[in-house]
Amino acid sequence: MRHRTADSVPPGGSLRPLTGSLTSAHSWPFTGREDALRELVPLLTGPEPYVLLLTGPAGVGKTRLVRELLAGPARPVARVLTAPATESTRRIPFGALAHLLPEPLPATGGRSNLLRALADGLLAAAGDTDPDGTGPEPAPVLQIDDTHLLDEGSAALLLHLAVRRNLRIVLTARSGTPLPDAVDAMVRGGYAQRLELPPLTADSVGLLLERALGGPVESTTGHLLWRYSGGNVLWLQQLVEAGTAAGTLTDTAGVWQCKGPLDPGTELSGLVERRIGRLGPAVRRAAELLALGEPLGSAELEHLVGPAVLDELDHLGLAAGENDGRRALVRLAHPLYGEVLRQRMPAHRRRRHCRELADAVRRTGMRRRADPARVGGWRLASGDHSDPALLLSAADHAVLTMDFTLAVDLARAACEAGGGIPARRVLAIALGHGGQGIQAEEVHSGLPQSVLPEREQLRSLQLRAANMYLTLDRPADAVDLLRRGEEELRDEEARAELAALQALLLAVQADWPRYTAAVERARRRHRPGPGIRIRLQYAEWVHEFCHGRTESALALLESALPMLSGEDDIPMLAAGLMGWLGTVQAYAGRLDEAGATAAAEYRRARESGWVAGQGIWQFYLGRVAARRGALQTARKHMREACAVLRDDSTWGQEGLLLGEWAVVEAQLGDTAAAESLLDRAHLARVESYRCFQVPALRTAQPWILAARGRRAEAVRQALLAAEGAREQTIPLWEAELLHLTVRLGQPAGAATRLAALAAEGDAPHLALYAEHAAALGARDAAALERALAGFDAAGMRLHAAEAAAQAAGLWSRRGEDTRAQRAADRCHRLTAACEGAMTPAVLACWTPGLTDRERDVARLAAAGHTSREIAAALGVSVRTVDNHLHRVYRKTGATGRLQLATMLTTTPTGGASDS
Repeated sequence: MRHRTADSVPPGGSLRPLTGSLTSAHSWPFTGREDALRELVPLLTGPEPYVLLLTGPAGVGKTRLVRELLAGPARPVARVLTAPATESTRRIPFGALAHLLPEPLPATGGRSNLLRALADGLLAAAGDTDPDGTGPEPAPVLQIDDTHLLDEGSAALLLHLAVRRNLRIVLTARSGTPLPDAVDAMVRGGYAQRLELPPLTADSVGLLLERALGGPVESTTGHLLWRYSGGNVLWLQQLVEAGTAAGTLTDTAGVWQCKGPLDPGTELSGLVERRIGRLGPAVRRAAELLALGEPLGSAELEHLVGPAVLDELDHLGLAAGENDGRRALVRLAHPLYGEVLRQRMPAHRRRRHCRELADAVRRTGMRRRADPARVGGWRLASGDHSDPALLLSAADHAVLTMDFTLAVDLARAACEAGGGIPARRVLAIALGHGGQGIQAEEVHSGLPQSVLPEREQLRSLQLRAANMYLTLDRPADAVDLLRRGEEELRDEEARAELAALQALLLAVQADWPRYTAAVERARRRHRPGPGIRIRLQYAEWVHEFCHGRTESALALLESALPMLSGEDDIPMLAAGLMGWLGTVQAYAGRLDEAGATAAAEYRRARESGWVAGQGIWQFYLGRVAARRGALQTARKHMREACAVLRDDSTWGQEGLLLGEWAVVEAQLGDTAAAESLLDRAHLARVESYRCFQVPALRTAQPWILAARGRRAEAVRQALLAAEGAREQTIPLWEAELLHLTVRLGQPAGAATRLAALAAEGDAPHLALYAEHAAALGARDAAALERALAGFDAAGMRLHAAEAAAQAAGLWSRRGEDTRAQRAADRCHRLTAACEGAMTPAVLACWTPGLTDRERDVARLAAAGHTSREIAAALGVSVRTVDNHLHRVYRKTGATGRLQLATMLTTTPTGGASDS
């Protein structure tokens, strides 16, 4: 049996191709084949006529590549002759080339003379006046599609033409299909070069989708379409057309997403059905079992269908094997097979298959972590609700695997089957984590507490508080509920656990006096259990992080990871921990680690189907990119996260996301987008994440003001926000806001306090902030260059670019032109990695001849604002704006707003800043 790794697509030649005609994809942008095109150009532009044989799976884009080749850089001056081979012409001598050959075929007795005469006639028709190839005219090009369908006569004529070298020949053929002997002889004899065109990669499919759909495509959707198309452009187009027609592929908040199951569409489904419709009953049953249950253990499947049928599945190319540790698994060879089989399966047969699958996996002891949820899902699909214990266990496991939709269905079925209070509790958990917090609270509040044992009451209280905090945004109610429970329960360990959870919630609220009191109550036990320890450590690392002690927070986090078994009373505690790990890494100067954590957790969420998790980790990927200064990348991640999370209220992250995205847009110079995002952020603001409200909502406004040219006001706003963070005792965010004023060129009100914060905390970037502020305050260009080196080493490229720009300005004012130019060049190189950054310091370095006011006017004009709009934004007259613009054009050489925009965003002027 063929083997593949999980989540891979079989190579193009390993599957039997589906035959038939699909809608042409020639209108789609030519994407993903640029390297192949560059490789092929020399073959058709060299001095010698050449024969190229391009092979690949059906629909992979061979003909499109040839057309781009002949229409683009390799376009011949001479005529291009085209001849598509078909099944019909295959039975007719010279049928594929009949339209190119002389009308009266020469009557010669020798086959070689016949081929020569036909070749001469074909070349004459192409306009070649010198059949011996010695004349000045360029050799014509003969293009033939589906060469594997050529009749023997046409193939022999091709070989004759290749040997004579009178013209260039470009052939396409389907890989995995026998070629005519004469075409094989061309390759064996060295007259032709054969190149295999592989399916498009996942990245190429993503780029093609964005170009074809005219907007960004959500990563999971792009990955899904790549898997289902196998990188085949025609299949991809069919899937996209079917999805848009059915409304399952839609533009959500500017991002294309799949909403619901992927629909292959009528035409593509018909092709797949024709491929699998000829199966015998036993093999079809096996394929349908795989469609409903994949991946299945090979032993389980063999027990269900027998070894002979399993061998037949393999022989027909319908099954693919993969390894999961020591276990051999079987899947259908292509995801489309499963989609079509499920669509066409009668309801009675689906129910019967689901019963068989559930029984088979239960017999094996359900060894895989996901097996209980899978068995429960099959029981539901089969209509069997007779075992509430099984349904309840399956619902529990579905929660742990983050399949909350299935968990809700299983828990409801368990309730209806008589599962009682445990089933209702699991239903409440699934509803809450699935974003249905109000329904979850209704279930929670209806659970009778007085009849439960104290440990059960403890669990119910914590779960209800988690729902109030995470989903309903009622942090005060959540803390009060836990406090009342702590007073009412008699078990000391249970009371301590409730106090520890209060400490955690109060830490995230930055309510430090009540946090300290809750910690003291939780620690009164001499030997706290694991539930108490993990909650206390969680609360403590939040405290350490907010106070700028990121190294201490990381040490606590890493020591807590082994304590999580996945069976905690709060199922998503581990997910929250990983979120904090990524955040602390990002602010501890470990951007590579933060990026790796976010990428790994995003993959986990995608593999488990946890949609909210995918959105959350896209947000964290965007946060890491923003810390790196990769602003366009950050925008992409945050836009995608916003589209994914817009319908999910579980985690209250939307306000945080929109606020941080607004900062990115302001740093890119798009103040209108930044203001719109900030307005939405305030509307989406929640109380449950108070310790994050300062950076998310109070940092954006100063950046927007700075981007509008109102830097003095921006500095005042940042200082006020920093004072607010100081009153809340959140030193980490106080430092961020104070350093913002340094980045805007005003270190006076920040340097001393930043030095104190760096001394109190252990976060490496706090020391860099203090060093930067001190250097700029002292007008010490050499010290600024040391600070920029520190930022660069930490991966904070935009911070480094701004420090370099400030150093260039100081060197220039001192008359040190060589050092100023060197610093400016450093700024330009760093800014190139910042993907369009337009912060004041960077723009000052890129427009050294402009004053600050001219630079503000130039930036707003480049963004498309009218003189009247610029005047209103800066509080000056329209005439003043026009005068500034006239000086800007004279100094920069720009002839208008469009050229000015290009100059400000892409072309460094090469001078140092004088500001």
